[in-house]
Amino acid sequence: MALIPLDTTFLLLSLATLVSLRLVHLAVHRLVLHPLAKIPGPKVAALTHLYEFYHDAIRPGKFTFQIDGFHRKYGPVVRINPREVHIQDPEFFDQLYSTLMKLNKDWYYYRFVGTSDASFGTPSYSQHRQRRKAFNRFFSLSAILDHEKQVRKSVLQLCARLEEHRQTNRPVLLGSVFRSLATDVISQYALPEGHNLLGERDFGKDFHNVNRKLSGVAAYNRHFPFIIPTLMVLPAWLVKLTATPGMVQMLNFQSHNQNQARQIVAMGKRSDDSVLHGIFNSDLPDSEKTAERIFQEALTLVGAGSETTGSALEHVFYHALANPAIKARLFADLSEAAKQGDLSSHETLKRIPYLDAVIKEGLRMGHGVSGRLPRYDPHNSITYKGYVFPPGTIISMSIRDMHLDPDYHPEPLTFNPERWLDPSMQKRSEQFFAPFGKGTRACVGRELAMLEMMMVTATLLHRFEMDLFRTTYDDVRMQHDFFSPFHADDSKGLQVTIT
Repeated sequence: MALIPLDTTFLLLSLATLVSLRLVHLAVHRLVLHPLAKIPGPKVAALTHLYEFYHDAIRPGKFTFQIDGFHRKYGPVVRINPREVHIQDPEFFDQLYSTLMKLNKDWYYYRFVGTSDASFGTPSYSQHRQRRKAFNRFFSLSAILDHEKQVRKSVLQLCARLEEHRQTNRPVLLGSVFRSLATDVISQYALPEGHNLLGERDFGKDFHNVNRKLSGVAAYNRHFPFIIPTLMVLPAWLVKLTATPGMVQMLNFQSHNQNQARQIVAMGKRSDDSVLHGIFNSDLPDSEKTAERIFQEALTLVGAGSETTGSALEHVFYHALANPAIKARLFADLSEAAKQGDLSSHETLKRIPYLDAVIKEGLRMGHGVSGRLPRYDPHNSITYKGYVFPPGTIISMSIRDMHLDPDYHPEPLTFNPERWLDPSMQKRSEQFFAPFGKGTRACVGRELAMLEMMMVTATLLHRFEMDLFRTTYDDVRMQHDFFSPFHADDSKGLQVTIT
């Protein structure tokens, strides 16, 4: 056996010593010298991001539940990783996410989707404001109502497909159906040529299963950001050699989106035919109008507009079908409204208070955005009670915490539409309700999502008699947080029969 030369041995020992000293220095800094050193929380989380990685990726989507445990043990202010403080106090939510606060997003957390060039993933407050201004007008209420006919067309297409199932009495994976509807609606609005998952034989079930798996991959990419970029540059033929049908469908889906972005740039067409056209037609500098950046906007717009809306609808329908009194009251109000107008018209739908209450309760319990929202002020300190966080401190809160807080939403795990109608509860419920976020980074698609949910809920529950099929609340409630909520791996989600 050859001996390692003395100089090599010395080099290895020196290297090991330097690495050890660096680790010791890092540990001392994070645990003793760091500005967040005195913030309560588990030392292992303060020491290394690997703790978050384990509960975020290895135990997929479970870190949010770890944070819940931290707050029960340490109180409303907790250090959850070396760089970030999480606050659990609904009274502070409006202050932190106020339109007056010019906060940046935490680049580390939001790199999970690999779209830092899209407005959603843009860290800088000022750059985000510029990028979002390019398409804000497409998502105003007036613009969405101009698109009402197309939303109605998708809902009627869905009704036709459900009629087929009524004839055969086959159970329907309604959760997948809702996600497909939402994907079709947003893609047909955002892209020159949208998708048609509702036309798929299985409503795109394989597509959504793959999307769920890729959401798990995104959790890895947050901590190791080379993963998604590597996957994106792999030759399509190589991936398809071992890909499942759902993966092939996903690849074709993204290729379709990418090609449309390229065509818009190549043609240089100045129009408002779609949101992507509008971005290209905006006053953004040419450096912001590349095919890659426009593709990233397409990716995030379609992604954000599908899973969140689908999850909320899944909760609306589960609870409506699981509670006969709610179902009967809603059906009666819809039937009365149908005598006065068209249930696929926003003008009619907005005059049904109980429908609005049911939708809001679905949004409250559905956690469309389940992930925390990390922000920081690069220039100013942020104060919370006795704490003064210096400039650059990452501070996050979670919409889910506010929506499930019993002090603001009594019996938070009970689906109770009355909390939005009873004057003694309504004001407080509305004040501490933010399913689309708040401030300058609030979800741009709020009006479109609300129109979809009202139209789908009213049309389907008025037209069809549905019953739950092998579905309990455990099948729809959040078990994994991949920024959007996902149910248990072994659950098929909401299933119904139609008679």
